[in-house]
Amino acid sequence: MKRHNWLLAAREFLEQGLVVRPLADSQGSLDSWFQSRYGQVLLHRERSMLEPMMPGSGAHRLMYLGASSNRLLVGDFNHLQSFSIGASAALPGCASAIADFDALPLPSETIDTVVLHHALEFSAYPHEVLNEVARVLTPCGHVVIVVVNPLSLFGLSKWVARYFSSRAIWSYHSLRYSRLLDWLRLLNLQPIQAVSGCFGWPLQHPATLDRRSFLETIGQKSKLPWGAFYIVVARKYTARLTPVKPGLWRSISLPVLPATKKNGAMKKPFDGEQ
Repeated sequence: MKRHNWLLAAREFLEQGLVVRPLADSQGSLDSWFQSRYGQVLLHRERSMLEPMMPGSGAHRLMYLGASSNRLLVGDFNHLQSFSIGASAALPGCASAIADFDALPLPSETIDTVVLHHALEFSAYPHEVLNEVARVLTPCGHVVIVVVNPLSLFGLSKWVARYFSSRAIWSYHSLRYSRLLDWLRLLNLQPIQAVSGCFGWPLQHPATLDRRSFLETIGQKSKLPWGAFYIVVARKYTARLTPVKPGLWRSISLPVLPATKKNGAMKKPFDGEQ
């Protein structure tokens, strides 16, 4: 009996480590982590790699959805209008509005570019979030996704850290690159660019951070897929009809109805009569 209780307690402990809390409950912890030394290094490299990838030519509206309550990737990226939506009413930050990312209160096909800055893997229902993003995107609109890479030194360390730390940074969905591509294609979102960056151990000692520049150089030159994060840019495609027989699409001539009598008088077709 005691052995059964011990196994049950161990099972509950392991299952709790796999639960991803709602983003509204974890934003405070994530805000604190992004202010740490390694969090700042991660943001610096994400910004430097994201800027040349951002689609902005001819785009009007940009929507920013982030894991943090603050907009960590600043700038309108050559869009006429940009705004952010937050997940927590307790920590509104610089958000223009508060809403659930998996139920956006926006009309369909109204946003030209959506930036998901770690909002996908830290949401409780990432596939629903991506589905909402595909819905609000205009045809040929773009989605820019920044995700923690589970196949990196930083991503692999979560499997140990999440059982010994209560920080939200270690509790997220492990979204492999191939899995994310499958989700995108199911939603008619075609990937057009992808990069990975920030190589090395997720340590916060200044000496180890200084050595990471060499690892970053090797990783970027070799285009290794093991960076702490990866960025995917995808474009929304909509199916269009392709006529097989041009004759089927010719205008149809409507029959002309003869004049009809009304109240004993002949009613003529409308010719501008008063």
